[in-house]
Amino acid sequence: MTQPQGFTSKLYPDFVCRPRKSLYGLKQAPRAWNDRFTSFLPSLGFQASLTDPSLFVQHSSHGTVILLLYVDDILLTGSHSSLITSVIDALTQEFNMKDLGPLTYFLGLQVSYSSFGLFVYQSKYIKELLDQVDL
Repeated sequence: MTQPQGFTSKLYPDFVCRPRKSLYGLKQAPRAWNDRFTSFLPSLGFQASLTDPSLFVQHSSHGTVILLLYVDDILLTGSHSSLITSVIDALTQEFNMKDLGPLTYFLGLQVSYSSFGLFVYQSKYIKELLDQVDL
């Protein structure tokens, strides 16, 4: 790291400012946010999965909540809606975030809901892929 051009100190040419917290847009900001987020989850009773570092599970006598973190997107599901709501409320109090409602699109997967259950498909992803190669 170097001092900005035009703002070089003659007394301290090798000194730079060290931010106390990460700044949005810096290369290190996503890592710092992820570290802060994942260190907060144990306070809510979540345990990290041993096989997937982005998967967290909360077991209680009332049920189970599963949280999947991908960069800055969070998927949350559980056995009871009240458990999910309490996790959303706790996360919203700690972090600046908003609930986007039921899952419809995530990582190229589309999700639709019916009385029979969930239907997961990739037609949008496939169409975009075909458009890229002019097919």
